[in-house]
Order: sequence, then C-alpha cells, then structure tokens
Amino acid sequence: MPFWSDSNVEPKLSFRWYCTFGLGSNTINTYALRAMQKPSFEIGISEYLNINDVAYRPGILSWNPIDIVITDMENTGENNTYKLYNILKTAGYQNENISKPQSAIEKRKVSTALGGDLRLVQINAKGAEIEEWVLVNPMIASANFGHANYSAEDLMTISLQIRYDYATFNKI
Repeated sequence: MPFWSDSNVEPKLSFRWYCTFGLGSNTINTYALRAMQKPSFEIGISEYLNINDVAYRPGILSWNPIDIVITDMENTGENNTYKLYNILKTAGYQNENISKPQSAIEKRKVSTALGGDLRLVQINAKGAEIEEWVLVNPMIASANFGHANYSAEDLMTISLQIRYDYATFNKI
C-alpha cells in the first residue's frame, strides 16, 4: 500500500520551508528566498592495500557548500543587492582608500553579518515547524547578482554560495 493512501502520512514538500538570514536592517526576508539547498556532506574514503587485497575505510567528513537563490527587489528597504553589499562591508570588505587598508574580511565578521547561525526550517501543511537545519559559522563564498536581459521578463535573482563549518539537524 503506497504511503499517500494513508491519511496520517504526508511527505515533506519542497516548497514548505523558511529561513532566517541576515541581521538588523540587512535581514533578507523569507518571501524573497526562491530556493535553498539543504546541507549535504561527503565522507572521504581511504584505500588500504594488504598484499592482494584492497580495503576501504571512512575518512574525514566534509560539509558541502549550499546554494541560495534570492529574488531582488526594487524598493529601497527591500533591495537585496544593497543588503548583501552591506553584509560584505560589515564583514570587513573595503574598496575606499585601498592604499591604506583598515580591515580585512574575517570569518567571524561574515558569520555575524549573516545573523550568526543560518536556520533552514521545514514546515508541514498547517505551518507548524517539523525540523530544522542549523548551519554553524556560515560565510558567503560567492555571489552572482544576476543578468540584465532586454529579451526576457524574468525576475532579477541573486545566487549565493554559502560555506559553513558544520550543520546540525533538529527534529521539532
């Protein structure tokens, strides 16, 4: 009997989630987030030779970066390009007077500018939280502010790649 014929069982749906992201006036509102990849990891495998035999052993676990797609907004208070640029500046980036740099981009500053740990919360059909992923010490690894194109009427989006030290999973 398939799971969907049981009224007490419901699959998780990919559009039922929200995320907290940013800090203060640089908060990226949940409704602006179009897509977010859940955490993933890889375990390094080591190969050991023993005369005529090969054995494999698990090695170090490494968390993969996640991708986030954000819709950009026109109005001043919701301009996500502006907010992300401010996050970059808060993290220590400076382009004024580069002959006398006063700061550098630091991991602690980037993580703080992103609002600390990044939370991705899965919700059910009633809007109740059912699980969360917490990305610890997140930092922006790359940002793509989209493409301008006269031949399309697409929404302007921003793509981010976020690196983090590790993720924790909490069943709520």
